[in-house]
Amino acid sequence: MKKTNRGGSRFLIGLMFLFLYLPILLLIIFSFNAGDSSAVWRGFSLHWYSQLFQNRLIMESLYITLLVSLLATVISTAAGTFAAIGLYSLSRRKRDALLVVNNIPMMNADIVTGVSLCLFFVAFFQGWGSFARWMNGIQSVVELPTRLTLGFGTLLLAHIAFNIPYVILNVAPRLRQMDKNLVDAAQDLGCTWMQAFWRVILPEIKPGIVSGALIAFTMSVDDFVISYFTAGSSTSTLAMTIYGMTKRRITPEINAVSTLLFLTVLLLLVIVNVREARQERRSASMEPRKLTWMEKLSVRTSTPKWRWVKRGAGAAMACCFVAAVIFLTGATSSRPVVNVCSLGEYIDTDLITQFEEQTGIRVNYQTVESNESLYSLLKSGGADYDVVVTSDYMIAKFIEEDMLEPLDYKNIPNFELIDERFKNLHYDPEDQYTVPYTWGTLGIIYNTSMVDEEITSWSALYDDKYAGNVLLINNSRDALGEALLYLGYSVNTTDEAEIRQAFELIADANRRGVFQGKVSDEVFQKMEGGNAAIATYYAGDYLTMAENNEDLAFVVPDEGSNWFVDAMCVLKDAPHKTEAEMWINFIASTDANLANMDYIWYASPNREALEKYPAYYEELYGEELDQETYEIMAAPPEVLERCEVYENLPGEIQKLYSQLWVELGTG
Repeated sequence: MKKTNRGGSRFLIGLMFLFLYLPILLLIIFSFNAGDSSAVWRGFSLHWYSQLFQNRLIMESLYITLLVSLLATVISTAAGTFAAIGLYSLSRRKRDALLVVNNIPMMNADIVTGVSLCLFFVAFFQGWGSFARWMNGIQSVVELPTRLTLGFGTLLLAHIAFNIPYVILNVAPRLRQMDKNLVDAAQDLGCTWMQAFWRVILPEIKPGIVSGALIAFTMSVDDFVISYFTAGSSTSTLAMTIYGMTKRRITPEINAVSTLLFLTVLLLLVIVNVREARQERRSASMEPRKLTWMEKLSVRTSTPKWRWVKRGAGAAMACCFVAAVIFLTGATSSRPVVNVCSLGEYIDTDLITQFEEQTGIRVNYQTVESNESLYSLLKSGGADYDVVVTSDYMIAKFIEEDMLEPLDYKNIPNFELIDERFKNLHYDPEDQYTVPYTWGTLGIIYNTSMVDEEITSWSALYDDKYAGNVLLINNSRDALGEALLYLGYSVNTTDEAEIRQAFELIADANRRGVFQGKVSDEVFQKMEGGNAAIATYYAGDYLTMAENNEDLAFVVPDEGSNWFVDAMCVLKDAPHKTEAEMWINFIASTDANLANMDYIWYASPNREALEKYPAYYEELYGEELDQETYEIMAAPPEVLERCEVYENLPGEIQKLYSQLWVELGTG
């Protein structure tokens, strides 16, 4: 009976570890995939590891992540250790009460902590601006900066703040186990408190300090939510970069860097655990412990004549550390900069390097996963961008709320290259605020090996014939817009009855099990891997998927669809408006548009780039561009004639959309 129970326990433990580590194993395997898909295996290759070190965005965000994590770990470990010691000098009632307070941030939702820290920093900066202007008015010795923004400093402070409780939690048990009489005995023998700390307390609580430091480092590397709200526009961590890229897909470079980070953390844990296991074996066998080289050095330099040498060396190392951090984090502070925010994986990153080389202006490039996320971030005060790339209907909302700065088109001569059909559009009728970036269409993607007929209508999304094989786009505007078009209504209707009728069409299909689920970036893996038959997504993304699955097809339904324009604009009171307009002019050039079209598969609004792209493609790849592919990327006029552009809907209609979408998710 015991053997049976033991076998069952081992089986359950095996299943648990399989569930925990199988996703990580798949990530590691696909980091060696020769192709760029996370669902289709193309053979073994180290290509993405070499590409990793050439990907500017990932490497910069990795550097910021490691720097913040190391600094936060060192500072929070020191602060948390002394805080724990201070707690245990209090009476038990006070100590227990403070430990409960210490545990609240760990039990609290990260998003609450992140938002609260963001609001605190923004409020402080507003108060600081008034204080700095007052101080500069009454004295001229030191000119205080009147504008502070979220950035590396606030990111570091936030990480320190949420790491300290974890350090205290790990150090506290060791202090509880320690005999307090040891410290009293050491002081009775003539030790000062600091000497007792280094020679008595520290060796006893060292395992707790190491554990706390490891957890602090891991938490900092892994954090996304708190970083997202406190990093500002000039700083991005690896988790933020990965999250922003999921607007389209997680690239293989991300798999590679995630693999390296996982193996690094695993190696650290193995080293620490092996070391502790050896110490426990020595203690159990009463074997005298061998001194480490640092302990031997400490013994040899413990004489009074070495005391000032050690203090001087420690001070020098601390100064070098601080100087290195200041140099590394401020090396580019004297250069002009431009802060850019766009949707994930939506630019050929070589263009960033080219712009920097041509102008000497540093580009801080960040991404968000959706237009709505960008709006929320700007409204929270958690960003200080100069240029943003967003969609037509969101631009209309920005203009309506006076969030954009009028452009000086004299500084953007390449605006003349924009095709006339992309000028004076509804969202910016007088062309005061925007320069178009890309355009495209929304359509149906279907797997021809799983669908036995050519799809031409939105009705396929709600057909029982494809039950369990249809992916519903996780975007209320697109999902309801598709249903409205199928019913013969406008995507911009403000008739509540029509909108509710469209919702009922979707809800009924959902109840009948037609939808496999809601998806956004997951559509890549599912459609490329043949795990669903039908989905709706954007033409440029379809062309990326088709590279990994030749069975996929794309259609703009007969009832019409949405065609969209994404544009570049400058935010109100942007700190670097001149640099922002230089960036917009560079991106609007023909060469930049050709490179971008080839990289992201979205059509350019630059008329020269549109005309030249087939020849550019043939010269680059040595083969002619397929006409069908070109017309999917740049839809011809007859397709656009039956499509509509999303307009900014009234506030009450936007609330209705949100309410219905939540209802669908809980239904």
